[in-house]
Amino acid sequence: MKTIIIDDEPQSKVVLQELLKKHHPEVEVVATGSSVEEGYQLLSRYTPEVVFLDIEMPDGKGFDLLERLDDYSFQAIFVTAYNDYALTAIKFGALDYLLKPISGEDLAIALQKAEKKVKEKISRGQIEILLETLRNFEEKKLPTFIAISTLKGIFYKQVKDIIWLQAEQNCTWFHMNGNPDKILAAINIGEYASQFERYRQFMKVHRAHIVNLYYVQKFVKGDSYLEMEGGAQVSVARPYREELMERLAQL
Repeated sequence: MKTIIIDDEPQSKVVLQELLKKHHPEVEVVATGSSVEEGYQLLSRYTPEVVFLDIEMPDGKGFDLLERLDDYSFQAIFVTAYNDYALTAIKFGALDYLLKPISGEDLAIALQKAEKKVKEKISRGQIEILLETLRNFEEKKLPTFIAISTLKGIFYKQVKDIIWLQAEQNCTWFHMNGNPDKILAAINIGEYASQFERYRQFMKVHRAHIVNLYYVQKFVKGDSYLEMEGGAQVSVARPYREELMERLAQL
């Protein structure tokens, strides 16, 4: 795979290049850049399959670079120090990231994901959701759309239409209000638990279930399950019962 690294920190670029050379010789670094403008010029000149893109650079953010592009013929892997809002936006756009300092293990996982998705490329829809999420956070609002990555492609859905999430081994079923009525995401439910914890209407009620409380029709205490809109029954684990009752009462 051909790749470009766009990062304003020289040491970060050196470390990444050394890790790639030592552990991933199949990845060829065709160019490196240090700014949004330089990155734009490089992407106009080369056709990489993967781009490692820093978020914070002297002349703007990596997101600004993606917003300037008309075509995305690559997979993007963001490289960043921890930034809560930025990482949330990346996740809602079904994109990938690496935290600095980069570990060899995390790099291997990111490249494995990128290799599987390299034929898909990133899409304008993913970038629009990412940018919408960032704008919402600046205005102290929560994301209203989410990109759901599946083996068949990426679905773009409104958060309000999610009825509940259900674990399926290392994947997650999204039960939706609308068409299609459910989507199997190629991500485990643990990752989604952190994404939805800011939403007052979403709650983890079982290790395998996260529900949208606005779709709850009834809580059956004796058998400890929720009856959701549409008739589905979702189990509630004992440790979550008290909080569930409180949050349902607050809606």
